Amino acid sequence: MVHEYQKDDESSVNSADEALFEMLGILPSLAIGNGVPDEEDDENSMNDKGGAQALSLDRFVQRKDDNWIRKVLANSDNINLRRQYETTSVCVFPEALRIPAIEMRRLADELVWGGHIYPSDKTYETLRISKDGSIEERRALTRIENFVNYHSGWNALCNDYLRRLVSLALGQPMVLYKEKLNLKPPGGSGFAPHLDTPSLRVALGDRGPREFCTVMVAIDNMTTRNGCLRIAKGVWSEDHHVNTVQPKAEGNPDADGRAGAVLPELVDQLQFEDLVCVGGTIVAFNGWAPHRSKTNLSSFARRAVFLTYTLAAEGDFHDAYYQEMEHLRNKWRDKVGLPTQISNDELMELNALSTVPRT
Repeated sequence: MVHEYQKDDESSVNSADEALFEMLGILPSLAIGNGVPDEEDDENSMNDKGGAQALSLDRFVQRKDDNWIRKVLANSDNINLRRQYETTSVCVFPEALRIPAIEMRRLADELVWGGHIYPSDKTYETLRISKDGSIEERRALTRIENFVNYHSGWNALCNDYLRRLVSLALGQPMVLYKEKLNLKPPGGSGFAPHLDTPSLRVALGDRGPREFCTVMVAIDNMTTRNGCLRIAKGVWSEDHHVNTVQPKAEGNPDADGRAGAVLPELVDQLQFEDLVCVGGTIVAFNGWAPHRSKTNLSSFARRAVFLTYTLAAEGDFHDAYYQEMEHLRNKWRDKVGLPTQISNDELMELNALSTVPRT
């Protein structure tokens, strides 16, 4: 698919940066992971540029104890997040609970540029971009998974602050099940409508957890132009959800059947809402909520981390999930005659990016 950068009526959050790159003759698509701050950052991010309220991530987490979180949740303009989550399957956490966007960018950059230090599972995508009358083709890193155990900052964020946050908001102790950092570079594909729970059950089946909650933290500002998350709100549950494609038996665990993909004939019946937000915003939605995203038509990456949490009462399956996924992938590769160890760019296309269909 060929993607072309467009300008639309929505003002770009990176307009000054884009102008600078054009003036210098630098292709915007090469600026992925450059860490250039957006113009319209949230208050925490702007303070981090040198204001008196700037906080490192460690200090931020230390200052957000459970009592403080409870107080914020209780005084958020009478917004009952648990009720909101139960009736719409999604909730946006109050502004006071946001994570400084500049710290989220730093954590993302450390994973992207520190691959030799921090082990993780990486996924690449071949992008074909139409610009100035010619088509440019290049491979780009689009997703990183399984990194929390190897990076102290991400570990503190995911297993401490965000775990406590979602536990207190939903009223039940939660534990981390899976993590993925979506980088979505310029021209990066969106995802077709899907549910998370069916694909999350592929690895462990009845041996694993039954309830899933996804927590998204925006790293960059999310806009309609750069392919923000889109969610169809509703009272979604295992007893009431959209029908999905059934995965093929003994197929590719990352692709065949595309577990969780909404049946094409049902897509038009869903009303998806754009989740436009600034970097650092925290959102939670349940594993049965249909969601999707579009192609990134902006000149800069749209990064976000998606963390899956499960009920602590069901057990901690984080390591078991990744071990079983590796086993299933190796089993499938052996079946079709592919090397067990990924050794070239073409085979990296077989990783988790293809779990659900792209738009």
